[in-house]
Amino acid sequence: MTKRIRIVLVAAVAAITVPALVLAATTAYTSPTLKVSYAGSTTVITASAAPADDATAVATIYVPTGTTLTTNQAPGTPLGSVKAQVSALALGGALLPLSGPIIVAPPGAVTAAAQSACVQEATPTATWLLQLSAAGQVINLPAYVLPTAGAEAALGPAKIRFCLAPPDIPADKGGATFGAKFLSAALTLNGVLSPVVQGAWIAIWTPWQAGNGQVNQTGTVASPAAVAPGAVTVKTKKKGFGAIVTGKVTQGGLARPGAAVSIWGAKGKAALRKLGTVKSSAAGTYSFRARTGDVFQARAVAGSIAAPPLCQLISAQLQGIPCINPTANGFTAKSGSVRKK
Repeated sequence: MTKRIRIVLVAAVAAITVPALVLAATTAYTSPTLKVSYAGSTTVITASAAPADDATAVATIYVPTGTTLTTNQAPGTPLGSVKAQVSALALGGALLPLSGPIIVAPPGAVTAAAQSACVQEATPTATWLLQLSAAGQVINLPAYVLPTAGAEAALGPAKIRFCLAPPDIPADKGGATFGAKFLSAALTLNGVLSPVVQGAWIAIWTPWQAGNGQVNQTGTVASPAAVAPGAVTVKTKKKGFGAIVTGKVTQGGLARPGAAVSIWGAKGKAALRKLGTVKSSAAGTYSFRARTGDVFQARAVAGSIAAPPLCQLISAQLQGIPCINPTANGFTAKSGSVRKK
């Protein structure tokens, strides 16, 4: 979590109001996690929950301030793909992988009753369909893109809502096919969401009560995901035929520990080749002894990490909704090439 991320988040959530809830402490719904990353015009949204937790009923994901959504595609247009995993309670808890395309929902694909049950009187800007295939069957899961309004609009221009059937009641009484209990999903959307340089996504999750098909509103939690750019620097000091290569990995301007930094080098006018890999320290720094070479470059790969300050920043705006499992995005970064001195 970086100072710059903090500034962006304070601005983004300063005017947010979330319906106040008197929340009971819960130990049965503490794992929901959101991670988000960008690659060009592609956005990857990854959500997960632990098998031992209560089943998820509703997940609402707010996109960051500054995001532009493209929602004018024709019905049936492919938007991306999804890979998911569920625990099939009707099959003894077997883990089922699901995958399929994400498309703009064709007319009639989502009933008015299903939409109303999920978004009430709100009118979606767009309705997407996650066409999940498993065990020879296709499960069509709608995703409703909804505009925000009033104080909620300070959080971002839109939210994406998913409503899931309870896995522990019979399917003929409204339960999920296979008794499917959500565990994870990775949505890859192409050209739909413009990337933001820095900001925060926030997911609001609400579980089912066990065994009765009733939503447990008091179990609602929030899990945010910060996005910020990463960078890596490089400098050298001549040593023998090679050099000591040092530098720092940062994200949003602050130290980023745990990144894998590969050092590339070349002698004379030869092409760069990989010389080795080191990890950035708690201070974001790294050091590598190159036995040979005249020109060097650093390339960093950082995975998603926990970002506890994010919850501290948005706690007042969430009005009592517990904030859990905050994350910051992973990234790749490449330095310029430098000649040893």
